[in-house]
Amino acid sequence: MKPDYLAERQGNPVTWSRNSCLPPLKHRLALVGFGTVAQGLCQILYSRRADLLKEHAFDFDIVAVTSPSRGSMYDPEGLSLSKLVELGTSRAPFTDHLQTWDSEAVIRNSNATIVIELTPTDLKTAEPALTYCQAAFESGKHIITGNKGPAALNYQNTKSLAEQSGLAFLNEATVLSGTPVISLFQQSLAGIRIHGIRGILNGTTNFILSEMESGARYEQALETAENRGYLEADKTADIEGFDAQAKLVILANILMDIPLRLQDVQRSGISSITSAKIQAAKQADKRWKLVASLTMDGDQVLASVQPEQLPLSDPLSHIMDTGNALTFSTDLLGDVTISGPGAGSIETGYSILSDLLTINRGNSV
Repeated sequence: MKPDYLAERQGNPVTWSRNSCLPPLKHRLALVGFGTVAQGLCQILYSRRADLLKEHAFDFDIVAVTSPSRGSMYDPEGLSLSKLVELGTSRAPFTDHLQTWDSEAVIRNSNATIVIELTPTDLKTAEPALTYCQAAFESGKHIITGNKGPAALNYQNTKSLAEQSGLAFLNEATVLSGTPVISLFQQSLAGIRIHGIRGILNGTTNFILSEMESGARYEQALETAENRGYLEADKTADIEGFDAQAKLVILANILMDIPLRLQDVQRSGISSITSAKIQAAKQADKRWKLVASLTMDGDQVLASVQPEQLPLSDPLSHIMDTGNALTFSTDLLGDVTISGPGAGSIETGYSILSDLLTINRGNSV
């Protein structure tokens, strides 16, 4: 007999309607970091809660949120989603359900089942994200992260820690914002072998170059990108190519099982691209793009991130604004190309939701 399961969550009526004798498992989420991505995720979860339950049997509460600048909130019964969305419009300190816990204590002491780690990326040490991942696994919690540090610097070890505990370590948000790349190859294209990657991996630099082609000076384009929330906390991560370099390393490790390191990728950014160079390229029917590539030469891996003048006949030259695009050279399907947005709070928030649904389906371990 189908259950009559009706719950009320922060003013959103939610009805369970699948053919099942039991209501779905409720996931308890802890947000570590409350920047633009976390705020975008909260907006998605608030507006789509009923649909997620009805269509995907995904039920949840956000039980904890912690931010170094705003404090820590914890309610084991669930925080108000509408209040979290409201908090995303200000920078005021948290005032409700306050705890004296720091971020690691929130991870270890809360009743969360999934930790969503969204602190700024550190590509030198991967901290504090690595410590937070370890704390989550030691306390029996899955990790979903948008932080590139653990996957770029320590993927194999961190993945091994997760597997030893039967837990998930998911990273969809670390590569193409909300455009699914990792899950595409791990699920829909399982069994495919990738032997080459070429594309645009940083939406922020692509936006800046697009703005410059439209007439903006470099400084103006950079300021616009910052005002729209596209830039990393450390601006050089985007404009000097470190972000794209890390993403290429992540793809190599996760999808190709190649233990590529940051130092194995030749890197240069876009700070040397002047308005004069942009205009000269236009006159030659070319366009500047920051291109990431990985090819195999026998057993040798050749990897680089560098600005290139692409002819307009190159499909990558037509990826504009914050768009990203990647072409994967595969053994069974030839070239497979995927493109989509590479920046934005809602777009990246969606990638976190995608990983949540992967855990909910039981496909993550």
